[in-house]
Parts: sequence; C-alpha cells; structure tokens
Amino acid sequence: MCSSKCIIVTVVVLVVIITVITLVATSLKKLDSNEIGIKYDTIRKKLIDSTEREGLHMGPPGFEFIIFPSVYTSLTFNHLEYKVRSDKLKDIILEFRDKDGYTKILRYEGESSIHESCSYFNTSQFQAERANFQEKVKEQIIVRYKNLNAEIVDLQVNNIARPTEYESAIRNKERAREDIRVANHERPRLLTEAETHKREAETHAKIIIDMADSHARVLANRAKTEAHAIIDQYEKETKAYKKIVEASGLGFTIDGFISYIGVRVIADAKNPVYIGLDSPANTVYP
Repeated sequence: MCSSKCIIVTVVVLVVIITVITLVATSLKKLDSNEIGIKYDTIRKKLIDSTEREGLHMGPPGFEFIIFPSVYTSLTFNHLEYKVRSDKLKDIILEFRDKDGYTKILRYEGESSIHESCSYFNTSQFQAERANFQEKVKEQIIVRYKNLNAEIVDLQVNNIARPTEYESAIRNKERAREDIRVANHERPRLLTEAETHKREAETHAKIIIDMADSHARVLANRAKTEAHAIIDQYEKETKAYKKIVEASGLGFTIDGFISYIGVRVIADAKNPVYIGLDSPANTVYP
C-alpha cells in the first residue's frame, strides 16, 4: 500500500515538474538585437500593448511575438531603406497583421510614389536630372510612409529603364552626331582635295584652250598664206592668159585659147590621157 502511494506521488510530482517546465518553456521567447515585437496571447487572442526589444521575455503560456525589424531594412523596387516606428507597432499589427502584410503595402505605396514622381519629368530628364528625380521620389515616399508609420533614411534609384523607341532614337542621334563630327573633321581635307581638282581642271582647260588657240592661229595663218599663194597664182595666170588673147600679145582667138588650155592640161597630167578632139584651130600670128 505504501509502495503504491509512493508511486502515485512520484508520478504526480513528475507531471507537475513537466507541466511547469512546459509552461516556462512556452512562456519564454527571445528577440534578437535587430528585432522588435509585440506579445500575442494565442489562447486569449489578445495583443499586449508594450513593444519589446532584444532579450529574453516572459509572457502568457504559448504566446508568440509578432516581429518587425528594429533597424533600417532594404526594400528593393529601386533601393530603399525603411524602419517601422516602434511606438506605433501595435497599430501597424492591428491594421496589417504582420511584417509580410506591412511590407507588401509599403511596396505598393513605394511604387505609387515612383509613378507619381515620373509625372514630373520627361524621358530625357530621367538621365540628365537623375539626382532631382531621386529626390522627388524620396519626398513622395516620405509623405506616404509617414501615414504608414514608417521612416526612410536612404533611397537610391538604379537601372532606369527607358522605352525601346527612345533608346533607339538616342542611338540614332548619337550615330548622327558621330557622323557629323567625322564629316566636320573630314571637311577641310575634302575641300582641299576639291579645290586642288578644280585648279587642276582649270589649268588643264587653259592648256587645251591655249593649244586650240595656237592651232587655230597656225591654221588661219596657213590658210591665209595658201589663199594668198592661190590668189597670186591665179592673178599671174590671169595676166598671162590676158597677154595670150590680147591683140598686143599672142592674139589667140577663143578657140585657139581653149586649145592651148587643153594642151596644157594634158601636158600637166601625171598619167597618160586619151581623148578625142577636133583639130586644134590654126594659130594665127599677127
């Protein structure tokens, strides 16, 4: 009987010890140095008002911490570091439930801030005024995140993606600018070459004109000389023929003169001439 009681007492003590250990184990939770949290009683479904920081904390059995980062955390749609306000942590949990839901809303608000900021700039200004654009985005996010009880310390805008048509236009513009630069660089050389070719053509044309003028003068002089020679020859022959037919000369009749001319033509021929003629007129001398 005593042995049975001892066993029962021992079992009860062990159960109590195990229960105490279990309750203590489920009542202790730890927060890291970069975390803050609010206790949530999973049995009573109740949030504790106070915000806890790093260390080992005791709470209702089976409680959980709803944890948020206590330091600035990067949120990447561009590069943004934000931190939740610890004094508003309970309100944030009641509205957004946990970190994932809160981060999702922050991302949406951040993207909306970027879209709104884009409306203040044209396409070329995104590249030329990147610092101003980044500052505008930061201003918009600060305003929106303030309503969400979050703070930001740094924002970096990277990898601005411009429309394909704009990129193509930029490349074409740069290519055209490079072509213009090359053309301007080559222009003096090309002008010099063109001027040289022009002078060469003018010189060659002048030489041709001078040669043509010289040849024309030679031909003109030759023609004049030949013309004078022919005229002189005919004048001499005219005088000679005049003496032949004049009464003071040989006194040829017309028929006799023609016969004389025919004889001379035949005599001057280089090849034999065969011709049938009437008897020449009798030569009459005075």
